[in-house]
Amino acid sequence: MKQRKSKQVRLLSGILIGIVMIAVLARIVYLNHCYPSPKVITYTENDTIKLGNYELKQTGWEWGDGSLLKEKCPDYVYHQMDDGSESPFDSVRVGLITLSVTKVKDDTTSLAFEMGTNGNQYDMELFFKLNPTLEALEIKLNAGEEESFVIPYTMNEQQVSKKDWNRVDKMKLYMVLQYYPQKIRLCCN
Repeated sequence: MKQRKSKQVRLLSGILIGIVMIAVLARIVYLNHCYPSPKVITYTENDTIKLGNYELKQTGWEWGDGSLLKEKCPDYVYHQMDDGSESPFDSVRVGLITLSVTKVKDDTTSLAFEMGTNGNQYDMELFFKLNPTLEALEIKLNAGEEESFVIPYTMNEQQVSKKDWNRVDKMKLYMVLQYYPQKIRLCCN
C-alpha cells in the first residue's frame, strides 16, 4: 500500500514538473516570437546611418594606450591607485569615436545618449572633457544643422582575461546603437 502511494506521489510530482516545464518553454517561445532578436547591421567609417530624421557618420577613430588620454585631456585621471598615482599607461586602452550627426528635417525629436548598465560604459566626465561645447547628453538640432562629437571607449586589463588583454589591440571593436528592432554596430577599427 505504501509503495503504491509513493509511486502515485512520484508520478503526480513528475506530471506537475512536466506541466510547469512546458508552460515555461511555451512562454519563452511566445516572448521570442513577440520580441525577436534585432537585425544586426554593421557600418564602417564614413558610412551614413539613417535613424529617423537623423544621419550619423563615424568620421574618426583613434585607439591607443593611456598616453592617448593624456594627450587629449592632460588633466583627466582615468583611475587613481591607492597611493595616489595613476594606472600605468600600458594597462589602459582608449578608443575615441568621432560621430557627425545631421538632422535631415525638422520635428520635435532630439538625439540623446544614456549611460548603459551592460557592456563597457563611457565615462561621462571624460565625454564632457572631450566635448566641451556640449551642455548635456542631448543634442538638439534644427533641419540641416550638423554637430560632431567624440565618444570615448575605455577599458583596462582588469576587465578582461589575460588572454584577451594580450590580443585586445587586434580585436574588432564595435560601438552599438540600440535602435530596436535593429542593432546598429559601428566597426571602429
